[in-house]
Amino acid sequence: MIGGLLKRQSSLIETVIAFVVVTLVALGSGYILGDKLVTTVHDTLLAEREVEQEGIVNPIYAEESQILSLNPIVTNLLSSSENWIRIEASLVIETARLGDMDRDVLAKEIEQDLLIYARTLGPRQLEGSRGLLRLKDDLNERARMRGGDAVHELVLESVVIQ
Repeated sequence: MIGGLLKRQSSLIETVIAFVVVTLVALGSGYILGDKLVTTVHDTLLAEREVEQEGIVNPIYAEESQILSLNPIVTNLLSSSENWIRIEASLVIETARLGDMDRDVLAKEIEQDLLIYARTLGPRQLEGSRGLLRLKDDLNERARMRGGDAVHELVLESVVIQ
């Protein structure tokens, strides 16, 4: 009886030891294989990105485009002398479509339009991400109305509401 009990205990201990050894071997080999796989994929991806980035040119902003920085626009919001807005933006203009327009004069006219528009905004209109998207769309529309085909886009650099 005691011999059978000792055999059972030793076979249970041997089974637990075998399980632990197999688990440790699986963990070790999985770690080594995973590390090698991740390193290989990462190096391959970086090499592909380096090759791709050499020739990437956005056709929308090709040769004939220029970026023209506008002066910051600072004004108080509608019906509030306590709330202020500061807008910093740049224009992407296509020089081929400017024609006889002077780009500096165009920039000043667009700045003036944006200032007039900013004075009509209320604090509630600028709340949340939708408010910012609407502001961006409205400013783009005003810039395109003033500049015609020459203005490709108005890029918001920063908007501060205080």
